[in-house]
Amino acid sequence: MKLVGIDAGSTYIKLAILDMELDRWTLKRVPTLPGYDSEVLKHIPENSRIVVTGYCRKVLAEKLKAKAINEIKAQSVGVALYTKDSATVLDVGGQDTKVIRLTNSNGFSDFLMNDRCAAGTGRFLEVAASRLGISVEEMDSMALKAKGSISISSMCVVFAESEIVSLLAQGIPTEEIALAVFKSVADRISAMVKGFGITGRVIFTGGAANSKCLRVLLEERLGTKVEVPIYPQFSCSMGAALIAGNVKPRELSFPGQIVSVKL
Repeated sequence: MKLVGIDAGSTYIKLAILDMELDRWTLKRVPTLPGYDSEVLKHIPENSRIVVTGYCRKVLAEKLKAKAINEIKAQSVGVALYTKDSATVLDVGGQDTKVIRLTNSNGFSDFLMNDRCAAGTGRFLEVAASRLGISVEEMDSMALKAKGSISISSMCVVFAESEIVSLLAQGIPTEEIALAVFKSVADRISAMVKGFGITGRVIFTGGAANSKCLRVLLEERLGTKVEVPIYPQFSCSMGAALIAGNVKPRELSFPGQIVSVKL
């Protein structure tokens, strides 16, 4: 039996395909561009059970004639593959940031979401990197080499973008601006987490979790270790796949065998 979980995000569609007989995962990522639905269909095995979650879940689920669920439920199940303990899940996506309190029974007891402002999300990092003329990955590497001599005061993406342009005009080194960007995001996220409260381990998911600089900054601000699962941007789609087959996370090893990853 093949189970397919699809996290239909604002930037990318993430697919997690689980072969239950072999305990093997296939992970794929498709840009959320016009015609993405036909591209997604190419990767779905015949006679699969499909569950869709994420920002664009309703539209894609209707096209695929599949079940749609919210990201909180999918993320809770996906992270339960990584830890069997209670935890605080910090999920930073392209359009929003979520903090989820995960119980040791693979469910969630509470959550907090910031979806009204792009500051503190992956979108903010993408905009900043674009202004600097580099990729988010390059910005991450450069920020790790910076001294941290400046800061970005604007919390609004539009004003922060103008501030970045001004800093470039002043001749401020790109790596210093890069670190200031990550600090701004870390400040926003850590304030949200502290207000929500930390229970158990802190698990960092979403595309932004691939940033080593952001993880280090969050650890400094939260005063605790921040753990990142393997392929953190796929934890939500993996959870959706398990829900598609009504499979309990405790029944599988994490991550099982990942035989193919297309990023």
